[in-house]
Amino acid sequence: MTDQDLSTSFDGLRHFLQEITNAVQNLREALEANDMERLPTALDLTNAALDAINFYPGGAQKLKEDINQFPDDQKKILLGLLDEASLNHQINGDLIRLAMQRSVAMQSFIAQQAPSATYGSDGGVPGSVGGVLSKKA
Repeated sequence: MTDQDLSTSFDGLRHFLQEITNAVQNLREALEANDMERLPTALDLTNAALDAINFYPGGAQKLKEDINQFPDDQKKILLGLLDEASLNHQINGDLIRLAMQRSVAMQSFIAQQAPSATYGSDGGVPGSVGGVLSKKA
């Protein structure tokens, strides 16, 4: 079967969209579980899946046209897979932004807890030589 046959047959297109949906869902599950070991593989699979849409013969517009060629019941299945992948992709973006914010907050918290973030026991400012802030007289 050629690429053209896969893209124009219902089963081929359903399989193509299911693979994309699975990859994006896998990334969502890894992000939600904060599973750092699974994350690199999930990211790679999702990137490959999104690239597959970009490199679809004829592009994303042709993908939509191919989906719309089917009867309503089949079109509903295909559009459902595409919608699921799109929703999970949006959620993944939100989860990544939240993880980045959490990381920044944790770094800030850790920096504030460090001994160098407070005044010394002698009342001096850490990092200053002899507790002097300025050498100007």
